[in-house]
Amino acid sequence: MIAAAGTGGHIYPGLAIADVFEKKGFNVFWLGTSYGMENNLLDLKKIKLFHLSIEGIRGKGLLTWFKLPLILLHSFFQALNAIRKTKPMAVILMGGYISMPVALAAKTLKIKVIIHEQNAIPGFTNRALSKIATKVFCAFPGSLKNATVIGNPIRTEINNVLKPNKRFINRKGPLRILVIGGSLGATFFNNNLPNLFKSISKVKKISVTHQSGVKNYKSLIKNYGKVNFPLKVVKFVYDIEEKYEWADLVIARSGALTVSELSQAGIASILVPYPFAVDNHQYLNAKILEERDATIIVNQSEGVDKIFKVLKFFDRKKCKNMALNAQHKLEQEPSYEIFKFCQLINK
Repeated sequence: MIAAAGTGGHIYPGLAIADVFEKKGFNVFWLGTSYGMENNLLDLKKIKLFHLSIEGIRGKGLLTWFKLPLILLHSFFQALNAIRKTKPMAVILMGGYISMPVALAAKTLKIKVIIHEQNAIPGFTNRALSKIATKVFCAFPGSLKNATVIGNPIRTEINNVLKPNKRFINRKGPLRILVIGGSLGATFFNNNLPNLFKSISKVKKISVTHQSGVKNYKSLIKNYGKVNFPLKVVKFVYDIEEKYEWADLVIARSGALTVSELSQAGIASILVPYPFAVDNHQYLNAKILEERDATIIVNQSEGVDKIFKVLKFFDRKKCKNMALNAQHKLEQEPSYEIFKFCQLINK
């Protein structure tokens, strides 16, 4: 059983783990919410989803905080019922608010609890639950005490993206720029990059694919208006492996999964860390690629002028060199490492 909800940063690594277990003949069950993007993604995978009432509380009003104990209790019993029905060999927690009631329910029923932390700086829930977990895995060194570093579980499709040396052979035409603002889109990108690209297109040829987020599609189309360069606006990128293979350069937030995918596929990037991320973990995620000379970090406070200055000096040769620096294939596939541990404890 896997517990993950809310954003792709938690859900996609969980799906990568689920793929390995399903290929090995196991049934996979999922604990999520009734409103998160896990609903659409799990429908595509046909994985049984159990809904919990828990929701994120950061940025919510006082009323939500007052209701929190009742919501946690209700979610605890919902998780308890789901675990009793499915009798899993282990519960794998991908972090976030949903993990707390699930972990407590699993411990009550004496089910093994496994944690995976995707970020360089762990979230509060994983920090707390790591003390009671059977096993803790993390993506980056020094993230959690006594954790085994395995990297982030990556979808199989990402592994199939052509490596830079093959990808750039005989590639011509405009510089290809892919904009991904996380699974929900990024307001900063949607509001500012259209005008930036219009300006940059006056000094160099570009082609842009921009993920808007489902709720921001119409407004982003309006922000672009008429342009003099090839443009594709998409609500959500379901075929990310194809977009990665198409792109010369990615402009993105620096969520842990994005950083891991850029590293696995070998892709040059300009990363703009989300400035309100807890403990500034997105900046620390991005530093991992910056230290390899594989990305240029632009802080949001520096504004689009800094992105313009950086982007102006990008050409395909620079993109290829940064892509080669980015690629870093893990010796062991993280999803398989988690599977092997589950096999071990099951024996």
